[in-house]
Amino acid sequence: MKHTDSTRCSRRAVLKRLGLVAGGLALAPTLRVLPALAAPALKQSSETRLQLGTMVEMTALAPSKDQARDAMAHAFAEIDRLAAIFSRFDDDAALAALNAHGRLDHAPDELLTVLDHSRLLTRQSQGAFDMTIAPVVALLERTHGEPDPADLRAALELVDAARLRQDANSLRLDAAGMAVTLDGIAKGYIADRAADELRRHGVAHFCINAGGDIRVQGSPEGLSGGRAWRVAIEDPDKGGRYPAVLSLADGAVATSGGYEIFFDAGKTAHHLVDPATGRSPRQVKSVSVQAPTVMQADGLATALSVMPPRQALALIAMLPQHECLLLTADGAHLSSSGWGRERV
Repeated sequence: MKHTDSTRCSRRAVLKRLGLVAGGLALAPTLRVLPALAAPALKQSSETRLQLGTMVEMTALAPSKDQARDAMAHAFAEIDRLAAIFSRFDDDAALAALNAHGRLDHAPDELLTVLDHSRLLTRQSQGAFDMTIAPVVALLERTHGEPDPADLRAALELVDAARLRQDANSLRLDAAGMAVTLDGIAKGYIADRAADELRRHGVAHFCINAGGDIRVQGSPEGLSGGRAWRVAIEDPDKGGRYPAVLSLADGAVATSGGYEIFFDAGKTAHHLVDPATGRSPRQVKSVSVQAPTVMQADGLATALSVMPPRQALALIAMLPQHECLLLTADGAHLSSSGWGRERV
């Protein structure tokens, strides 16, 4: 599952031709799962599909290849089902309907779950993560990262997660023009649900890599207490090296960085946007987060990317079972106290 630079370029080219890079649950900085051989007792099967606007790779180990493939088929089907809820661009999706009409009755439980965690993350990050940033992102896309200052101020006035109201399973946006994006967290939730499907179908050793959002369990050898999965963090400078390699037997890791998708030719405006300013942060090049679930890792990586490094590390220190690595613009590697310890 390790990819060469030419493979990565081909992947991006394919996604751009299909119109997937700039929309949906957009392409994230990639993490690599380094290969290993399975023990003879279990059969390893791997499959890659184009989903969620990125490449989703799964590896599952089971007593037979048929069982592994069947489990992965159910997991891929679950990804498709959930993508149809969280898309901002599919008119039939629940999230798109909320944005289009400003309200949504009978919201699906999956959407409510992610909204609940998004609100928690907004409080934890003191607003650095805000799911109502969508109007600003749309403005940056339309203006190629160079919005009129008055238009930017008007878009920022629509950013306030507290103005997304919920009454039981009914949702309402307080102001015309408000919109929600869950691109920075929904992909992680979907990866978690895919992992649930693998477990439900009897797979105890697996790895899911949803475009850099990774969930693993067990061992690539299929052995209880065997060698952990090894996950390599991508170099944001594309220098061909790995800033860190993690050993992970159970848990998740996600990376967020503003070096894949840009709105402007000068590469100063990217898909990570500070809800307070409407601008892309420049202090940190990439943030990787270890957490129990991919939704937690995905959302936090997004939030920490727009926070000053000192505040980001302080937040992680308050969250048990969470660790992070920050690669700053000046070349520093800043990590939390438990970063890199093997997770079992």
